[in-house]
Amino acid sequence: MKLRFVFAALLAAAASPLAAQRAKYGPCLTSEALRHYQTVADPQLSPHGHRIVYVQRDSTAAGAAAHLWLASTAGGPPRQLTFSHNAHGGETSPAWTPGGRDILFLAQRDHARTIYSLPLNGGEARPLTIQIGAGKAALPLSVQQFAVSPDGNWIALRARQPLTKAQQAARKAKRDAVIVHEDPHHDRLWLYSFATGKTIPLSPAARQAAAFAWHPDSRALAYVSAPPGRGGNLGPQYEVEIVSIAAPHHARTLAGVPSTVSSLAYSPGGSKLALTAQSRHDTPPGVSALYVIPAAGGAIRDLSDSDNALMPAGRGSLAWSRSGKSLFIGAQRGTELALARYDLAGGPAAWLPSPSAPTAMGFATNRAHTGWAFIAQATNRLPQIAYAKSLPGPATILSRANSSWSSSGWVQAREVSWPSVGGDVIHALYYAPRAPACPGAAPLRDGKFPLILSPHGGPTGAFLQTFSPLVQWFARQGWAVLEPNPRGSTGYGFAFVAANKNDLGDKDFQDEIAGVAWALAHAPVDTRRLGVYGYSYGGEMAGFLEGKTHRFAAIIAGAPVIDQYSEYGTENGSWYDRWFFGRPWRRPQDAWRQSPLAYAAKATTPMLLLQGQADITDPIGQSEEEYRALRQDGVPVRLVTFPREVHGTLAGGIAGAPEVEPWHGFEGRTQIKRWFDRYFALARKSGAGGTGGK
Repeated sequence: MKLRFVFAALLAAAASPLAAQRAKYGPCLTSEALRHYQTVADPQLSPHGHRIVYVQRDSTAAGAAAHLWLASTAGGPPRQLTFSHNAHGGETSPAWTPGGRDILFLAQRDHARTIYSLPLNGGEARPLTIQIGAGKAALPLSVQQFAVSPDGNWIALRARQPLTKAQQAARKAKRDAVIVHEDPHHDRLWLYSFATGKTIPLSPAARQAAAFAWHPDSRALAYVSAPPGRGGNLGPQYEVEIVSIAAPHHARTLAGVPSTVSSLAYSPGGSKLALTAQSRHDTPPGVSALYVIPAAGGAIRDLSDSDNALMPAGRGSLAWSRSGKSLFIGAQRGTELALARYDLAGGPAAWLPSPSAPTAMGFATNRAHTGWAFIAQATNRLPQIAYAKSLPGPATILSRANSSWSSSGWVQAREVSWPSVGGDVIHALYYAPRAPACPGAAPLRDGKFPLILSPHGGPTGAFLQTFSPLVQWFARQGWAVLEPNPRGSTGYGFAFVAANKNDLGDKDFQDEIAGVAWALAHAPVDTRRLGVYGYSYGGEMAGFLEGKTHRFAAIIAGAPVIDQYSEYGTENGSWYDRWFFGRPWRRPQDAWRQSPLAYAAKATTPMLLLQGQADITDPIGQSEEEYRALRQDGVPVRLVTFPREVHGTLAGGIAGAPEVEPWHGFEGRTQIKRWFDRYFALARKSGAGGTGGK
């Protein structure tokens, strides 16, 4: 790989497939165009604050490989740093060396994913020899995560314990039976020395390592570890260990840390540790709080408990101020994302948005705090890398991803609200359809257009003011889109996010239905052309809507949970689900009441199921159960499965995110459009849909 500095290929836009489509269809956004969508991620500000390195991922049509780009904080065209043409995903996880002369990153060229060092004064990127042992006995480590010490002498890295030569031979001979939860080849923490080129283990073989952080003097590390194979089913059992580089085999356990700890950051002087962990309120797993604890041990403090309406979000954004008197972290408030500052003195957090970046995420700064790098976007603005000297304050857009896409003309969401049955206010994002410019777009009927209700995933999640290629594509089909944040969503307080405990498909279902009523009362929506599209828990909610109401003309569910019994026993990890309804064999009525399959006998709405065959989050059997029930009861149903797809990749591919399967997202969108078009037309002719039911 050679170091090449080139301007972004802006001049190639006229020849791009998207430009050709735009020339043919005008403002139309086609499904093929979504195959040419790029994404940006992981901005890192240089030590002197003059440059930002970030990851830009090629579009699905171009292979979806990730590459490093470099931008000046003063503005101007960015330049691409790395170019790879292989099947291993490209280059990720950029990091600056302390002096700013080199960029380290992860890439896989042979059998193992390793760290490469790229000198910015010219020359090729070279791989570091990250292995244990020497000679023929050497075993390479496949690196998952790394961090350079502040003095630049060491790299701490997380990698799986490698197979020995004998174990490799046994696997090749297919002597490869697996004892579940007893595989000793889990992630460990390792230490690489620039001086010697050697790598040694830091965490014990009996513990699984997770997040870690360097002490500012580079003499110690704090890291998170747990017994392997337990967190997903028996509950988190994480601890924080502190290890000295001088005595790497003698770690000290930091008392008083929550067992759900997920990220760490030392204060500038090294006397305190900031960490994120589960909120102390009775909230679903994954609802984080921000804590501070003395690094020597002592009482822990919850800094984020003072603001009920603001929730820390984004573990990669945790940073101390230079003075050590406050902490910064990306946070959510309603449908907004921005940086929040929590002062150690206490009090509510300071909300630090950028007026030129309506939604901001993925924050990063340097030790000198010369500015902030982040991803800026809005519902009608493409995501780009941005830089601000301070926040709140104006930002400069630096990246040029999707340069052939229009910079304006996208549908902007309007935030709307309605009262819930219980008195809470339910917020949502509403997208009006774009004037029908695409061939085959839904026509107005009596001055009214179709509406797609889109439940979000989770259920502990929320719709945010971010750019969605899929929603923009929906709007170009002549469909309005409503994205509710019902009870159980993040960003509205502790009680609100916990409101669907042991109540899946009830209060949140009522809030979704109330949202449809809002749309019928406040927008020119055709009551006969109402549809549902949801993925993951959104697909599960689609299953509840399938069996509990008849007002929709067509329903589409991606990777849904249909049966809480079989899901709990076959999914990759059940701890998350246990918070909601407990263990099904101990509370069978609760589990069945919260299963969409329990209501399938009353279903009449045509349903399309989209499912990845390799999904272990919501396994394929869930969709197969719903398909069999509806088919045997005579309800129009179609199940489309996608080989090799896991949970997130299929969802992202349909939504337009780059993925290695070149046509699955396109096929998913094709099935969605055909399903809605067919049954909207039939409902319009027959007068059915939206006229009865709850």
